[in-house]
Amino acid sequence: LGQILRMEQANLLEMPEDEFKRLIADIEQSFFFKRLYHKEKLIHHQRFPRTDISSSFYQLEEERVAGKGSPDVESLLLSKEHIIRQIRRLGLEKFKRYFLFPESRMTLEEIARENTLEVSEVKEINSLIDEFSIMSEFYHSSNITSGIIRYSKVASVEKDEEGFIIGYFSPSIARGRYSIDYERFEELKVAGAFTEVEVKEARQLLKKLELINSRKDTLTKILQNIIDRQAVYLESGNLRALLPFSQKELAEKIELAPSSVSRAIRGKSIDTPWGEEIPLKHLLPRPKRFKKELLRQLLESDKGFSSDEAIRARLWEKFGVAISRRSVANLRKELRFPAAQRKGHHPEGG
Repeated sequence: LGQILRMEQANLLEMPEDEFKRLIADIEQSFFFKRLYHKEKLIHHQRFPRTDISSSFYQLEEERVAGKGSPDVESLLLSKEHIIRQIRRLGLEKFKRYFLFPESRMTLEEIARENTLEVSEVKEINSLIDEFSIMSEFYHSSNITSGIIRYSKVASVEKDEEGFIIGYFSPSIARGRYSIDYERFEELKVAGAFTEVEVKEARQLLKKLELINSRKDTLTKILQNIIDRQAVYLESGNLRALLPFSQKELAEKIELAPSSVSRAIRGKSIDTPWGEEIPLKHLLPRPKRFKKELLRQLLESDKGFSSDEAIRARLWEKFGVAISRRSVANLRKELRFPAAQRKGHHPEGG
């Protein structure tokens, strides 16, 4: 059973972002999920710390559609102009509390009354959020092209008064994980609230939710750890501040198999605080690859080194990277840069 579960988790980690969001939408729109969520109150959303919906989510404007090349999103926004106006009228705080992160589980009628809306308008706002969760792949499309890998931009690194936060582009991811009250489920079972068929259906549904949780947990832990390790780089944008952080080290920190981390980051990118999109793997440089890349940059920009020792000293001075002279020589050979030509007189400072 454990092996089957691990296989299912691996398959879910490899599922493309748009398919994953469609899976979530299909489940949450099902009659049985709504029953367990609203009526039985077995399920609620639990947000991850230091996460939110991306600030760009609120800029629901036609011109933000990526290159105006996404007709589905464009037609969605045009057909929902009235609802978008209502969202703007509500303001950010109410929109978050009653629609994006509805932790109070109020009825549609109560939400409508609190916000001076028609029940039909409440339904339309919820429907727009669901549609947008699925279409965020198009609205925030990736500009990275890399052979056969199709990148998905999943979040932006943003800053508030307390530090960095993860701004997810999809509301269904920003809402966090499903918190499931198994004790209440057992009580309802004993009380006869479910038929035998419904008990079986509920168990299958809860298992799917736990698998979805596993993928959400994994991605969020990865992003949180990357942000913690690369905080100085994300603050400055200075490549010198980027630290070595291998996938293996990350896997150990979050207690996952390296293969799970590899699956989870494959084809995923984020927006930096300065607006540049970068693949997640670029924020996880292996120590050797990291040093090799810095050495390449150094040798391409300055060809006047008198020795490998001089290169070693410059790596420390410019990038703060400690490396032996022998390692410099080996990496230089791998990069196919010639050895420095020793001269009888070295220029001052060389």
